Amino acid sequence: MEQNSFWLLFSITTLVLSLAGGCTSDQFYEYRAHTDKVTEGAGNASAANRAIHTIDPWPAYAEKTEINTDGKRAMVAVRRYETNTSVKPNAEASSSNGGAKN
Repeated sequence: MEQNSFWLLFSITTLVLSLAGGCTSDQFYEYRAHTDKVTEGAGNASAANRAIHTIDPWPAYAEKTEINTDGKRAMVAVRRYETNTSVKPNAEASSSNGGAKN
């Protein structure tokens, strides 16, 4: 009789624990489940696919490799930067309204 009461107690305990386990909610899982990824290890595959399928994402001037300057002008700019001096702008060249007089 003692063995029957053990199995009865074991089955009731198992039943109660399984029912109680179904009532709980894993809130962390629910929070993590609201992502736009297929799986947790997917990374930024959707952003990569968008970038891959974009037609010509770079502007035309991005392919320009020639910089329109000379060494003397760059050297003068570096010296001005190092000495913290500036050149007064030319009144004609600094006109913001296309050279029109007010």
